[in-house]
Amino acid sequence: MQTLDREISEELGFGMVPNIFAWAQGEDLESAFWRAFRHIVLRGTLPRTVKEMMGVVVSQALGARYAAEVHLHALMVQGIQAEVLEDLRRGEAAPDLPEPVKALLRFAHAAADQLDPASLADLRSRGLSEVELQEAVAVVGLFRRVASWTEMLSIPVDPL
Repeated sequence: MQTLDREISEELGFGMVPNIFAWAQGEDLESAFWRAFRHIVLRGTLPRTVKEMMGVVVSQALGARYAAEVHLHALMVQGIQAEVLEDLRRGEAAPDLPEPVKALLRFAHAAADQLDPASLADLRSRGLSEVELQEAVAVVGLFRRVASWTEMLSIPVDPL
């Protein structure tokens, strides 16, 4: 296994390279997608689980089945309860999620379609830091790109 593929497989925790990366025909493109994902989703202040939940919301809002399924799988691998996953699959936030997480999911849903700086006001009112706000914007931007990539190229859902 190549170094990049091994890195992706190990750091994602799936034991494989998902099609979103494997589908790339050039190592530069695969590397670019991986580096963006790694730095925005796997690192930072907001927990990965929250970012993956935002990924589900953005993907569903944009009709990107591949991306929604991969994020749901990632959340399952990370130990998120089945009830929370089912709520997300239905497009709902689980009632027992903390209010700041629900606010981030509302933001992700709204920003998937309409980028409006005013939508950050709700997040600020809930006490999120500027670093967290910037991460939220980066997460939405990344997952909008992922939705375009997977849908435009008809990337098949991995047999997860």
